[in-house]
Amino acid sequence: MACGPDPFRPVARFVNLDTSVQAWALTGAPLNYPTVLVVYQNIVLRPDPSGSFDLGFDIDGDGRLQVIPVAKVMAPLSSARAVGFALPTAGYDAITEAPRDGWVFDETQTFDVGDVFVVRISTQSCAFDISQEIYAKFRVDSIFPAERRLRLSGRINRNCGFRSFADSIPKF
Repeated sequence: MACGPDPFRPVARFVNLDTSVQAWALTGAPLNYPTVLVVYQNIVLRPDPSGSFDLGFDIDGDGRLQVIPVAKVMAPLSSARAVGFALPTAGYDAITEAPRDGWVFDETQTFDVGDVFVVRISTQSCAFDISQEIYAKFRVDSIFPAERRLRLSGRINRNCGFRSFADSIPKF
């Protein structure tokens, strides 16, 4: 006999976070400029020897953005975090949830201005949750090759295992 909602079902605690990311390229930018992103915390910083970040950024010779998972930038001192990419064909606003399958893990992805991508990140911030993954979607807003700088806009779902990009606190 059911008495209501499952009391053991995970409950989201955080509102999905809209973000604007400005970062510089790993190559060619001044050494003190932020070139990597910690997605869960929404922080852009310089890579440190521990590899405590998720995504690095670079700009190739054709002026295209390269998004590089941590494992391709360096070997993290702690356990390796898997970084998956999904490359949707829909526009940014049409992406309402992260896909269940079709992920490409730990491979550098190259994008042009206007391109959209979704990431799936295994994070230690979710170490004690049922799922250790968070999801985010990003759009490449601008690339400035001469400055070695880029801008992304995105939405981060910091609720461990929740795939929805809906406004407010996600339900799934």
